Amino acid sequence: MALIDTLLGVLELLVQDNSQQAETIQHLRDEIAILKGEKAKPKFKPSGMDEKAGTEAGNDAENDTADNNKKRAGWQKRSKKKNLPIHKTQIVVPQKQIPEGSILKGYDDFVVQDIRFEAHNIRYRREIRLTPDGNWLRGELPAYQKG
Repeated sequence: MALIDTLLGVLELLVQDNSQQAETIQHLRDEIAILKGEKAKPKFKPSGMDEKAGTEAGNDAENDTADNNKKRAGWQKRSKKKNLPIHKTQIVVPQKQIPEGSILKGYDDFVVQDIRFEAHNIRYRREIRLTPDGNWLRGELPAYQKG
């Protein structure tokens, strides 16, 4: 029994010594990295999830709004075509024969950004028509042409 207790004591000392050595090695590696002009290994704080689990429901709602306000500026998705200048608008009609009595219901915009010596953007306004028999016809985009 005494031998087992002694071995456990030695093992515990070895584990402590090993962890101290690991900390020292990491500290030295960080110091070397800083001397080389690099960044040291980041130190991570505990997540605190255990602390949040104990909060009351009313406090969670307050924490959620506080967390939402901490998001980076500009994180929301915004339209990239909003301020895009359109140099040419081209209406594309369906290639199929349009039956008599078809109603124009609007356009499906499709913007192509092309770069020449200057920016040249084309908006194809594809006609959308509803035929009397209930079918929809939509203009087809032309094949891409360089030039």
